Amino acid sequence: MCGICGIAHGARERAVDPALLERMCGLLQHRGPDDQGIVVRGSVGLGHRRLSIVDLSGGHQPMANEDGTVWVSFNGEIYNHQDFRPSLTAAGHTYRTRSDTESLLHLYETHGWEFVRKLRGIFAFALWDERRRQLVLARDPLGVKPLYYAVTRAGDLLFASEIKALLACASSAELGSVDEAAIPEYFANGFLARDRTLFRGVRKVRPGTVLCWHDGSIAEHTYWNPDDWSESSNGAGFWPRFAGAVESQLMSDVPLGVFLSGGLDSSLVVAAMRDRGVERISTFSVGYTDATASELPHARAVARHFRTDAHEVVLDPRDFFAQLPELTWQADVPLRFPASAPLYAVSRLARDAGVKVVLAGEGSDELFAGYGRYARGLLNLRAGDLYARLGPERLRRAIRARIGRMGDRYVASRLKRSFLGRPPGFVDVYLEAFSIFAGEHRAALLPAQAGVDAYVAERELLDAALYSQNPLEAILRFDQATYLEELLIKQDKMSMAASVESRVPFLDQGIVAWAAGLGPREKLRGGRGKHVVRMAARGRVPDEVLRGPKRGFLVPLASWLRGPGQPWLEEYAPRADEEPLDRGYVRRLMREHAAGIDHTDRLWLILAFQVGRRIMTTSERPRVPVPAGRQAVEGVLA
Repeated sequence: MCGICGIAHGARERAVDPALLERMCGLLQHRGPDDQGIVVRGSVGLGHRRLSIVDLSGGHQPMANEDGTVWVSFNGEIYNHQDFRPSLTAAGHTYRTRSDTESLLHLYETHGWEFVRKLRGIFAFALWDERRRQLVLARDPLGVKPLYYAVTRAGDLLFASEIKALLACASSAELGSVDEAAIPEYFANGFLARDRTLFRGVRKVRPGTVLCWHDGSIAEHTYWNPDDWSESSNGAGFWPRFAGAVESQLMSDVPLGVFLSGGLDSSLVVAAMRDRGVERISTFSVGYTDATASELPHARAVARHFRTDAHEVVLDPRDFFAQLPELTWQADVPLRFPASAPLYAVSRLARDAGVKVVLAGEGSDELFAGYGRYARGLLNLRAGDLYARLGPERLRRAIRARIGRMGDRYVASRLKRSFLGRPPGFVDVYLEAFSIFAGEHRAALLPAQAGVDAYVAERELLDAALYSQNPLEAILRFDQATYLEELLIKQDKMSMAASVESRVPFLDQGIVAWAAGLGPREKLRGGRGKHVVRMAARGRVPDEVLRGPKRGFLVPLASWLRGPGQPWLEEYAPRADEEPLDRGYVRRLMREHAAGIDHTDRLWLILAFQVGRRIMTTSERPRVPVPAGRQAVEGVLA
């Protein structure tokens, strides 16, 4: 993988300052420690940091076509790039490298920006067409690789793989501050839908889209819809497709490995590598000093079963919390997922073992209904419809009022989020049921924004999906467009922080489209998700993996926030003059959690936001304390 960046001035007569590109590239060095390239073409400049994976000596970027009129800065891997070479060569194009990047240039010359429809891979790139004066920004269909942009008041376009590089070349008055209007949505969902970020003026290039910039004007084009690829599917086709996707993603001139949690998805990745003849497999796993919460025994069992070259790292809670400022800087935004820290740890472990490419099991749950919330969501829908038809309105109002007066214990909280505690309407019931700060909690946390609708974009997305899909497929599509994108950003930022490329074979475009054509019972059966995946796994992974619960670098955060994490909660609790979070409410959550009421998800999101607010508005890298008596490498304990 790599880091890309660039500047396009709205005024043609303004030349790009190479020093700005140097500054942007410097902040992306961890994404590409092997090489740097900068090219300035008058009012447009491209920058690149390279992590060499394929064609180690010949893939320098930015790369140009034969006559230097088209330039590209590319981050990612195109798994089917070899398929294009014969036809492009026959059409008169000359190849000078073995790099997949070069095919992008020739495909663009032949097909224009719509060539992205032909790509199978993970990518974010910027392509400058000097003749047309067109800058093309594109991102892969699921958003595996990140790409951000901003348009300044002067009409200049800035873009980069990470937000910190944008902030380095714009005044804080334009881009650096937190977008206060985005805060209710963030705390309700833990993510921001569509192209929004927590930074004012900074936008995401949305997954599956292309932005075309021409002299200050921007046009957005959507090129990906899984329904355009899908066909009538049945469960028997999963394994050959998945094993084929894994095989295609073994493309590399450097050693590869697997992130192994001991769960179903990562175990299947190892099984597919064995199926396709990979003899030596390096696996990387993480555990915790609290043995009762560690997944290492399960990962070890899978590693023994497949005879992998197993590597392990153990984190203790002090190290976990000490890394938060550094990891927040790497992520650019608050750490939505506690698993960011163990993911960074195994990424460092892989890099220290000489492995630059890893395969991971991300994406299976959102494709094949692996989370329990899908079964609960459908139950809410069906029971809610029946309840609305048979229950008198007066009785329903009385029950809602009674539930509303209940306390905040587990059962009461569940009832408030169910069809019993909400007015009729599946969309709002679903969104509130899985909201981190739902209803009264959001109003208590953000009293000045209590009346703000936190679900505007989410409601539009889910409504649109329900219009054209069955209910299960609709909520899966919704999660793929929102929650999954956040997971993939975590996967990218934490692995690239250690200069390691992470690949996700479950999200191969062919598998995504095939999954879209499956019926609900192939995904969710008997209240248990991933039916088609589990059937394919029989006989291919150990039985205990199939019988076991969901795993995936889970962090024992509930107990940590009652012990070693308490000083961090105290340190980052809102100050009296620090808006918009209500200090008294946050303190109440802290007391209740310490007393046994589980507020883990809420307290984590508050802590992550507070650390982020103090870190993310500067491009200065924080200093990470090294715990006494332990050896550490850049903040990650060895």
